[in-house]
Amino acid sequence: MTVEKENKSTAKKILDIFDVGVTSASFIVIFVTFMISILSRYVFKKPVPWTYELSILGYMWTMFFGVGKAIENDEHVVFSLVYDKLSPGRKKLCLILYNILMTVLLLICFIPCVQAAMKSTMKTGVLKLPYRLVFSPFFFMMIEIIVRSVMNVVRWIKTDTSELETKEGEAV
Repeated sequence: MTVEKENKSTAKKILDIFDVGVTSASFIVIFVTFMISILSRYVFKKPVPWTYELSILGYMWTMFFGVGKAIENDEHVVFSLVYDKLSPGRKKLCLILYNILMTVLLLICFIPCVQAAMKSTMKTGVLKLPYRLVFSPFFFMMIEIIVRSVMNVVRWIKTDTSELETKEGEAV
């Protein structure tokens, strides 16, 4: 199925720019930190402990901010053994139900997750960053998945079932 790039909403454009920008910045932090780690350890023979922690945080942020693009493009990991055998109408129903279920479950757990994060007094081991800051992209990820799942429900409701018929081996 082709995605119409011309008719993107403002919210979708903002999410796209934010996702790409933050994910790219996080990846750059990972790369630069990795290079500093290598230089300090093998060239200067004096390892710096903060590089490992910063690279882990960069990886987490890359994942949290990148998941929205995977959801938008249906490029996330799925096990579609049963789904692939369904008729186009039932595939459409599964896609709609999946996105509704994802939205409902994330809405249910959002407030308790925020409350738990706000109560946390834990800090990272080396940089002493508060976990509230470290895991703040998790909440953006949850909001983005909710928004994109709602957009997917609308998209799949409007989609003709004939568009769900794909060639052998091609994912929807």
